[in-house]
Amino acid sequence: MYKTFIILLLSLFINTFAKAQSIVPSIVIGRDTLPHVTLDEVNVFAKRINARKYARQQKRNHRLVHNVRKALPYAKIAAAKINEIEALLAQAHSKREKERIIKEEYKQLMKTFKKPLMSLTVTQGKILVRLIYRETNNSSFHHIKEYKGSVNAYFWQSLALLFGNNLKADYEPEGRDKEIEEVVRQIEKGL
Repeated sequence: MYKTFIILLLSLFINTFAKAQSIVPSIVIGRDTLPHVTLDEVNVFAKRINARKYARQQKRNHRLVHNVRKALPYAKIAAAKINEIEALLAQAHSKREKERIIKEEYKQLMKTFKKPLMSLTVTQGKILVRLIYRETNNSSFHHIKEYKGSVNAYFWQSLALLFGNNLKADYEPEGRDKEIEEVVRQIEKGL
């Protein structure tokens, strides 16, 4: 009885194995048996883009490029001016001389840049604050605090917050400022 059961089980297994072999065509390579299946042709279509959404995105990109082009020169000038002021302050011997240098430079900057900077939009101002951080590795708040004092820095920070800006904003080229960084790099390459 035991032998009969094993023979029956073995024949069932061999029969199932033979059917499985006949269902899937295979190729024998050396001592390996590999399945050989021909797949049906598949059509791949590109995802349809919403024309309105695409147009909106293009308009947003053009606006960002325009705003960065407007703010980037001021950020470069600010970085150069900060380096120049740092060099002058390093040569100054007394606190009074340092204060005089800062006062003169501030007066000259206001005379030169007050009107053009006042014509910037709020968005361009936000971009400018971030670009200043990019160029100097310090926030605008830090620079104001360093040169004009804490009271002035907190006053300008409060005013900036009223307009939705933040002078303490840092620059994240791999994070939230990735698009700005791409535009800056294209501008610097001359594109």
